Amino acid sequence: MSILEQFNQGRVPAERILRRGSHSCYAILHFGLNTFTGKEWGYGDEDPAIFNPAAFDAEQIVCACRDGGLSGIILVCKHHDGFCLWPTKTTPYNISRSPFRGGKGDLVREVADACRKYGIEMGFYVSPWDRNHPDYGTPAYLDVYQEQLREIYSGYGPAFEAWFDGANGGDGFYGGARETRRIDPSVYYDWGHTWKIVRDLRPEAVIFSDIGPDVRWPGNENGLAGREAFGSYTPHAPVAGKEPAPGFACCAEGENGHADGRFFIPPECDVPLRPGWFYHPEQDALLRSIPQLAQIYLRSVGCGGFLNLGIAPDRRGVLHENDVRRLRKFRKMVEAFNSGNAAAMEFTLSAGEVAVEEFGREISFNLIDMAEDLSRGESVTGYAIEVRHNGEWKEVVSGKAVGLRRMKPLPETSGDALRFRLESACNSTAALTLVCRLVPGNLLQSDTANAGLLNREDYHELHPGEKKGMSLEWRFATPFSLHGFLFTPVPEHWAGTPDKFRFEILTGGTWRTAAEGEFANLRANPIPQQVLFPQASADGCRLTALHCLEPGEALVCGSFGLLID
Repeated sequence: MSILEQFNQGRVPAERILRRGSHSCYAILHFGLNTFTGKEWGYGDEDPAIFNPAAFDAEQIVCACRDGGLSGIILVCKHHDGFCLWPTKTTPYNISRSPFRGGKGDLVREVADACRKYGIEMGFYVSPWDRNHPDYGTPAYLDVYQEQLREIYSGYGPAFEAWFDGANGGDGFYGGARETRRIDPSVYYDWGHTWKIVRDLRPEAVIFSDIGPDVRWPGNENGLAGREAFGSYTPHAPVAGKEPAPGFACCAEGENGHADGRFFIPPECDVPLRPGWFYHPEQDALLRSIPQLAQIYLRSVGCGGFLNLGIAPDRRGVLHENDVRRLRKFRKMVEAFNSGNAAAMEFTLSAGEVAVEEFGREISFNLIDMAEDLSRGESVTGYAIEVRHNGEWKEVVSGKAVGLRRMKPLPETSGDALRFRLESACNSTAALTLVCRLVPGNLLQSDTANAGLLNREDYHELHPGEKKGMSLEWRFATPFSLHGFLFTPVPEHWAGTPDKFRFEILTGGTWRTAAEGEFANLRANPIPQQVLFPQASADGCRLTALHCLEPGEALVCGSFGLLID
């Protein structure tokens, strides 16, 4: 029996999925050492003494999420750096070694208590990858990791979700040792027994990962499922004959799923409210706009999935005022998408049949909102919708999947009747509900992605540098006083894209290293990468790839610029 067969009952959704009901938007909260270092992926050698959020207020964070219409919070209890936000017995690299609450703090407990107090559900993420623990990469680490899960899921109350991701192993810094520790991601974490810990302790928890078993990753961190995404899904391994696992799957297939998928594993679309997952002060004005969030909502909840919105407390330990305001506007946006009910109908059809709904009057709408009865699994694989206006029928929408929910925007349309034609289905019949809505038109207008960090006043973009093997080199006509740089990758062009780098500056004819390190999470979140260093005057600079996501003949760079004074 495969791992998924042990934890997923097939094409019929598990009750833990169906009982989510309207709880389709929730948060994932990133807060830890990275908040104070400016990194996205810490190396595991950061001193716990830097973690001292003097004004940490779990209730402020939870209330901001509640007021933003988010039904739950998944707390990142441990990120890849290995630093644990609870006083775990499994490693000394935990919150008790920090000044927080005089070394007696338990941030997981404070968030869990606040969630219960204000009626918000609680979920947990404990990173499997650990760049600090000396046993990572050996069988001994698995005992450590599984015990961390037992501590969390037995000690902090109910959980609506258990979150796992695919970041693991490979080239890493590992407590500053800069070692290479290879694992076989298909078997190292023993997912059958690891997931069973969660299922036994918290059977109500939905389990998320690249492959499920309850909800799946859509293959990007932009919050987007495919426009015709199916909830049904058959995960595949990148190596023939092996079983898929988190971090060992053909993740691009998660965007659309499969009409004939063996399992019902709908997409959970994760996206940060800011450009990065952790708080960075230079991003305070770069939050996603409401038009952007509206498009994300349509491509997640509106495509049969769930929206997991990343929030990041600042160094005080509270959500920044800008984030709080944006969350309140987000709630109003979601409420607008779920009101404006112009007409509603229910029908059951076989493939090839048509249902006609007479409105009895002329109505106007710009959104069609549908859902299937999934008691026998996902059925619809093709449909078309027509509207009658002045006695003439006109097709206004067509598609493939419906599933948990399907929101189809269209230009404002008027008519006195609607005709739904079921063109194809997996089951003998399909039962659906359909609502015609009239929502504010600005919510259906796309907004191009904010250029974000590239718009900052101190950013000076350089022309393409001179290629020298795996380096790009620039010579300046006049010296620059600089304190950092921004490297922007080319999405999906991973051959030659550096994930480890060295940056050198030329001063008085001598090259010296100004910064060396890692660009984190480029595949999933290919945003501009900021690197800061002490202010220096330079006559030139050079960026060298020390390691690439995939081997390439030359360094690949979308854009590159200096942060100048």
